[in-house]
Amino acid sequence: MSLADASDATLVVAIGRWRQDALAEAYRRHAGAVYALARRVTGDTVLAEEVVQEVYLRLWNSPDKFDPDRGSLRSY
Repeated sequence: MSLADASDATLVVAIGRWRQDALAEAYRRHAGAVYALARRVTGDTVLAEEVVQEVYLRLWNSPDKFDPDRGSLRSY
């Protein structure tokens, strides 16, 4: 199964194994929604970009904090 077909939970397991391609796939899937929410909340494009960067940096550094029972990566 390719990462494009993988569930969010599977992606997070792969991210926990330091697979950059899994992080890239998670970003491809969800970064637009994360940015849109951050832009609405902050009202600032630069700040929204920083929020997106921080979200994916935290996911990379602490993938074990993701709980698939609480929702998708989009809500992480």
